[in-house]
Amino acid sequence: MRDTEEWNVDVAQYLDNAEAFSQAVSAERYRSGAGLQAGLRIDPIYERYFQLFEGDRLEEATRWDLEPLQVHYLQEFIAHGYLENQTKDLVEALAADESAATVDWDERAVPYRNVPILVANEADAVRRHALEERYRATQAAFNPLLEEREKRLQRAARGLGFADYVALYDQLRGLDLANLTEKMQGFIASTTELYMAALDTYLGEMHILRDDALKCDLLRIFRAPEFDLSFPRERLLSTLHGTLRDLGILLEDQGNIQLDTAERPLKSPRAFCSAIRVPSDVRLVVKPVGGVPDYEALLHEAGHAEHFGNVDRTLAFAYRRLGDASVTESYAFLLEHLMDDRGWLERHLGFVQTDSFLHLAGFHRLYFLRRYGTKLAYEQELHRADEPGDVAPLYDELFTRNLGVGYGAETYLADVDGGFYAAAYVRAWIFEAQMRRFLQREYDDEWYRNPKAGKFLIELWREGQKNPVDTLVKFMGYDGLDPTYVEQDVRTLMGAA
Repeated sequence: MRDTEEWNVDVAQYLDNAEAFSQAVSAERYRSGAGLQAGLRIDPIYERYFQLFEGDRLEEATRWDLEPLQVHYLQEFIAHGYLENQTKDLVEALAADESAATVDWDERAVPYRNVPILVANEADAVRRHALEERYRATQAAFNPLLEEREKRLQRAARGLGFADYVALYDQLRGLDLANLTEKMQGFIASTTELYMAALDTYLGEMHILRDDALKCDLLRIFRAPEFDLSFPRERLLSTLHGTLRDLGILLEDQGNIQLDTAERPLKSPRAFCSAIRVPSDVRLVVKPVGGVPDYEALLHEAGHAEHFGNVDRTLAFAYRRLGDASVTESYAFLLEHLMDDRGWLERHLGFVQTDSFLHLAGFHRLYFLRRYGTKLAYEQELHRADEPGDVAPLYDELFTRNLGVGYGAETYLADVDGGFYAAAYVRAWIFEAQMRRFLQREYDDEWYRNPKAGKFLIELWREGQKNPVDTLVKFMGYDGLDPTYVEQDVRTLMGAA
């Protein structure tokens, strides 16, 4: 039996244990994603630190002698950890199942997690659709685990005294979901004509009617193989180093940011960042392949790495590791969206950006904004449903209608961002567009070549996630988060401004 009196400790020790827990989970996720081990073993970590998330901790935190903002972030940490602790066995089981799952294709067993790459690289629409059908069937097999997880999460949220899962995260993460959802529904409505016209054009080039199109066809469009020669694998890392050097940042001298480029069979095919100890041990993991998606992913994750790697080590735990996740995502998008800048591409890749590339970049961003705006509305319905399976048809209906291709109901649970992380992405996209304009006003259109802009960003990064994007956007002279600027970006890229 676990000794519940074991941690009758002061606040300082609680914070030390909270940080040790966060480091252990991050390290475990790094080992799994980097291909150093098969599967994910987080159950022992939660077992070791279960006292962090006991139900009374949420109320107890209100009496701690800390800044109110720290208390708020710690309450979110406690509540989220409590919910995750209730489902850790299911998360492990799912990771094991996904790691072991295969899809039969061309007389061989393809690892489940590699299928999206195969789909995106499949030029033949008939074969692509057939592969997606097999992929969906495999995904459907995971739904019983996911349904049980969803039910446990809902019960746990209510057990902490919240009306439901939606209310818990809306309040503790300060998302203002009703307002954000309304803004994104307006964005979706105002961009439908632009989006569908572009979609029909791209599908037409592949000789596919919209009524026959599936989600895998979008993967093929965004794979953009016609631009592969302009984004070679061998220049991927040097491009990252050169980009940061222009901002006065020497990645090679940042000993706290480790670049993991080793080839491993189990390594995630997509770049990711793991902030194990903030700021002293940040891992940027990449499996270089080449092509537009690879460059986008690396720049995005490098934004995370630079953010966490530059955090002031003297900040409180709550400000170094917790806080508004929209902040780090906005820095990640800031670097990723350099891919859409003519001057940056010509400088670093010798690529003279064509109208067709710009249009595709704008369509890609528009797709994600519409997709995540749809997720905001859908996930609120899901997390309030008595039976998760009841909303599976709604998932297919909403996403098919707003994105113009057949989505299917199989991923109605897999395609969900825990803790409304979808809202963090949406808020980050909006803020990034406003932050980029601020940088252009202060440091010139080519701000990314100005070490003064780099110094300014480092000063922002030093603050961790202490200040939410709602505060940062006002600091930069705006009244608040405004999706108008994102829509302007999309229309400009697509030649519809």
